[in-house]
Amino acid sequence: MAWYAAPFLLGSASGLFFIIPTMLPGLWGLRLGALFMVMAYGAAWQALRVMLGCQARLVLLVSGCGLSFILSVLAGSTGLFHVISTAFRLAIIAAFHALAARDLQQKAPIRTPARRSLLRLLHFYAALHLLLVPFVFWLPAPLGAAPATIWAVTTYNFLVVIEVALFALAMIAIPWEQLAFRQQELILQDPLSGGSNRRAFQAWLENDGKICAHEALLMVDIDHFKSINDAHGHAVGDQIIIAMGRVCTDILYPPTVLFRIGGDEFVVVFQCDSLDEMLATAHRLRKAFSTETRLIGGGAVTATLSIGAALCPGRGIPRTELLAQADNALYIAKQSGRNRVVHAPWDETPAPVQHIPLIDRTAHQA
Repeated sequence: MAWYAAPFLLGSASGLFFIIPTMLPGLWGLRLGALFMVMAYGAAWQALRVMLGCQARLVLLVSGCGLSFILSVLAGSTGLFHVISTAFRLAIIAAFHALAARDLQQKAPIRTPARRSLLRLLHFYAALHLLLVPFVFWLPAPLGAAPATIWAVTTYNFLVVIEVALFALAMIAIPWEQLAFRQQELILQDPLSGGSNRRAFQAWLENDGKICAHEALLMVDIDHFKSINDAHGHAVGDQIIIAMGRVCTDILYPPTVLFRIGGDEFVVVFQCDSLDEMLATAHRLRKAFSTETRLIGGGAVTATLSIGAALCPGRGIPRTELLAQADNALYIAKQSGRNRVVHAPWDETPAPVQHIPLIDRTAHQA
């Protein structure tokens, strides 16, 4: 909690010294105001890192703030060295913003609204401080190296207040948004295969673009899965489901999507333009699964896949129609002896096929 409070306390102290620099003799009021300004931005960076679950970078923080303060002490109120000191302070503040933006981008990969807003804020203030550097000779303190003026102090305080308010709101919102996103992922995720569950599949089918194009859809069924469960127990059955997810992760590449839509039924969707490519992928999946499951249950389990494959033509068709084609192809694969891949007829103008409902296929399931 100390890191969360530090930027606000240091920023308040900085504003106070800039408003009333005569609190201390000579230039010490302005020097301390500049020091607290740099420390406030550095502390905000550390607070962000702590919020993201990272350790504070104290060495970089102390080094940047300390060097900036030493330069301000050595510099007078005018002259080239004073200009260099002020330019260095602005560059350090810009660097703190850039480092905070980098950490946010790397450590919080989930793109929530608050994350996007904070990234824009950090990029804006980093660019703003860099843009001040070429004009530091003419701008009044605390924006530059010229003598302080009321408008410059007012502008600085206004910018600080705006940034502090937006930064604080984002720091509060980001953890909640990240948590909500992860909870939503858990709701839509199958815990065994690691893929998405039936609820996610229905959402994808109905909402995520109803017309497909250049997509292949595989309906996958684990052959005789109920018999395997009965003979070897549900623990072995769970290991087979886990193996299915592992095989898909190993041989398929993003943006491939795996859905588990039933106890032993899966849907695999991936980008594809040719029938040969789709069939090669389906056969790799079937063979890799058979190899992977040989070690389960002490080698006593023989698990195979029946796969119905359908390819969406370039002009696009409804995803429900593509699903129906793959579903019928799966039915043929199971009726033809299982452990095989059957593809639906494919051309640029496919004829409609009869859809066998997913919710009731007991007539042709083992």
